[in-house]
This record gives sequence, C-alpha cells and structure tokens, in this order.
Amino acid sequence: MSKPRTEKAQEVDPVQAMLAERLSRTVIDCDPAILSLMVVDNFGRVLTVARSSRLPAEENATPEQVKVFGTIAKMMIGAANQANPIAGATEAIIGVFKNQKILLVNLQEYNVVMGLRIARSASSEYVCEKIRSLLASSG
Repeated sequence: MSKPRTEKAQEVDPVQAMLAERLSRTVIDCDPAILSLMVVDNFGRVLTVARSSRLPAEENATPEQVKVFGTIAKMMIGAANQANPIAGATEAIIGVFKNQKILLVNLQEYNVVMGLRIARSASSEYVCEKIRSLLASSG
C-alpha cells in the first residue's frame, strides 16, 4: 500500500540531486547527438538540467517549460510501464519531432528518468545503449 504524499515527500532528496548532477555530467558530452538533458525523480521533479554547447541559446526551454516537461516525462514512463507484464520493462521512449528527437531513458537502477533532446538524425537506440554502457562502466 502506498503512503500518502506529505510535505516531506515534496522535498528533493539532496543525495538523489547530487547523483543526478553526476549522471548529467557523465552523459552530456558522451555523444555529439545529445543537445540537452534533464534528470527527473519519481515525482516528476527535475533534479538537474544540462545543455550542450551545440544547442543554440534560442532553443533553450524556460524553467517553466522544463518543469512541465519533467512531469510529462515521468507520466509517459509510468504509462508505458503498464505494458510491462506483456512487453517487459520499459527501457526508453522515443519521440520524433520535426527538428529533433526526445529520448526518455528509464534508469530504474537510479530511480530516475533521463530525458534527452538529441539530433533528429541520431540513432536513438545507439545513444541509449551508449549511455547505459557509460553508466555501467562508471558505476
């Protein structure tokens, strides 16, 4: 049975925030296709945001947009997880847009979701596997 949310549940865990920061530093420059990323906790709160120098300043999201995107990312992963009994665990979700792709990587081992904005021409599966391999080797 899940516990009701309390005010304490709304506070960001500082240890998880530090972990998210470390993850973002490890990943942001691991592939030139990655333009930006955010790490979201189990409540949909954005723990950290990182942007590549390859992302034009005019394409940066506002803080309000980032907050909304964090909530949406967590909701999408949660919805996709409903298929787990049939399809297995959700590893990633790919959204293809006119100019870019959005890749949501479910990092269950860290209890976070990593949302990446990547170049449209990039192989989402390749980027996802590269991130998983990098994180596995860095601990």
